[in-house]
Amino acid sequence: AALPPIKYQAHWSRRAQLTAYDCSTMKVQSGAVTAQLMSLLLSAAVASASHVVSGSTSRLPMGLSEIITDLEAEGATRISTCAFMSSRSVRQPQRAALFRSLFGVTGDGDQDHEVEDGSTTAFGKRMGEEHEDSTAADDDDEEAEGVGVVVANTCGRRSVAEVAASVQACAGTVVYVADSNDLARGEGLFDALAPAVERYLASCADDGEGELGSLTQADRKSALVVVVDGADVASARAKFEAAAAVMLASIVQPEGKRCKALEEVFDRVEYVPSTVAVHDMLCEMSGSDTDPSTATLAVSSAVTDLEKSGMAASCGLAKPVDLAAARRLGDASHDALRFVMSTVEQATTSSDDGSSQLVPDFGALCDATVKRAMEDFDAQAGSLMKQSAVAKRIRHDLLEEIYAELSDIYEIQLQELRSATFEGYKKGLSALRLSANLANDMNKVVTDSVSAFITQAKKLRAHGRGVSLSWPASDAAASDFRRELKEFSTHRLNLARLDGKYKPAPRKGVTLGLHWLLPKPFGNDYRQEPWDVHAKDNLVYTPPDKITDVSKSDVKTGDWRKSVVPNPTGSEMIYLQ
Repeated sequence: AALPPIKYQAHWSRRAQLTAYDCSTMKVQSGAVTAQLMSLLLSAAVASASHVVSGSTSRLPMGLSEIITDLEAEGATRISTCAFMSSRSVRQPQRAALFRSLFGVTGDGDQDHEVEDGSTTAFGKRMGEEHEDSTAADDDDEEAEGVGVVVANTCGRRSVAEVAASVQACAGTVVYVADSNDLARGEGLFDALAPAVERYLASCADDGEGELGSLTQADRKSALVVVVDGADVASARAKFEAAAAVMLASIVQPEGKRCKALEEVFDRVEYVPSTVAVHDMLCEMSGSDTDPSTATLAVSSAVTDLEKSGMAASCGLAKPVDLAAARRLGDASHDALRFVMSTVEQATTSSDDGSSQLVPDFGALCDATVKRAMEDFDAQAGSLMKQSAVAKRIRHDLLEEIYAELSDIYEIQLQELRSATFEGYKKGLSALRLSANLANDMNKVVTDSVSAFITQAKKLRAHGRGVSLSWPASDAAASDFRRELKEFSTHRLNLARLDGKYKPAPRKGVTLGLHWLLPKPFGNDYRQEPWDVHAKDNLVYTPPDKITDVSKSDVKTGDWRKSVVPNPTGSEMIYLQ
């Protein structure tokens, strides 16, 4: 290349010297810089090793096939599947947080936004190299196996049939969140898990293609991971196993030996706190994973059983009329649930900004909506409600599921009522006059506000139609609301006292008055006690004329005694000295 003009040669020479100096400096520092860069790159690689591949909103268990295909495309050659379940008292915000934390969804990944409780029915996660099988990489030409975890979210608006089919599709591997309240009461633990166990045991007893009792699924191991939230693990285990024994004694099981404990149903049972990374446990369980084709075959078999018999087991447990009822009423139950939830959500959502709004007659709204939905359901069922036990069971399960879903909206309505009543309470305080009786006036506003809250809360609660409601009572909310108002009143009263605007009235003295009546202020009355005339004391009689002399005629006639001791009249009195 041609050299630059003469006037620029000095500049280029200086530029070359600086460049040489910079290069020599970089050579000295290259070792430290290279080590730092390699450390950052390795940290980033480890952090991004385990990541969410995809999520699905399709109906379960069909949506699991999509996730398995996506994981296989990402290089996963071994698949672990599990069904995520929870007990009745686990509320939606708590369940949503556990749904992400238990499976290591932090939100930093590119696809983590696809994992949301309430909308995501299933998602898949590609695990890092620390979970890969090292035995498969002995040969340099053979590529190490990749491990993927598929999670079916059976919580929320899922029918009992879908939950049971999802557990079957996951080969009996369940991650179950048990609430401390349900463990203490022994209720609400097996609303969906008991039918799922029935379906799983029935599939294990079936050797049809894709069933869990077939040769293709024989090597898969089931597991039950009980996540204890808000209670001691040891005590929770004892309570859960005691309730499970009662559940297993009441469900339908295939002919032969009956399972009496959870260890006889599942190959492995674990009890862990809610802080444990469950996806790591699933990868470490030997026999819980399988190849993608076998996992897909189990999903296909579960879908076939769901479409064919609904809740009926596949070992000859259902009659033809039961199969017809399950086939006809499966879609009808989904339509009824969808209608109720959409109607109630539309009524409780503001059309302006989409936020939640208070519906004063929320309980009547729920009962009326459920009544209309069940009338349509019964019309589609027709005579099956009288002929099939499965139809009656589907109807009962539908009612329980509807009111269980409505309980979350009911709690939101209680919060909205609390906020509205609190605003009314503050307006009542603003209307008070600053006087010496301000404390009593504020207490009266508190009492009136709590009474209004209790009265209105009764209208928010539905009556239920043939099922026992699991909605929380409003008594605890009213007690907590009363405490909040009293604390707020005390704070406002103290502020008014500090500002000098409120001075309590001085205490007044207490005056006591005693009144009594003397029945005999002047002694004994002869008219009342004539027998005391000859008492030891002298009797004195003073007539009105003050004359006590006895005349001669009185002495002669013998009437003088009357003058000494006469019979006094009403205006005279006789007494003892």
